[in-house]
Amino acid sequence: MANDQEIHDRLTRVEEIIEQLDADECDLDEGTRLHEEGQERLAEVREILDNGRGEVVELE
Repeated sequence: MANDQEIHDRLTRVEEIIEQLDADECDLDEGTRLHEEGQERLAEVREILDNGRGEVVELE
């Protein structure tokens, strides 16, 4: 679980994108754009974590 607003916002957007793609709410072009946006958001999260700017904690 993300304990960082920067990470949280990006992961929330990725979840929204996944829901849209799963629901078939878009055509191929929109689906491709959403996929690319999701990949960009995940890359940003990796960069935040790699640079030590974010904090991740595991909740039980």
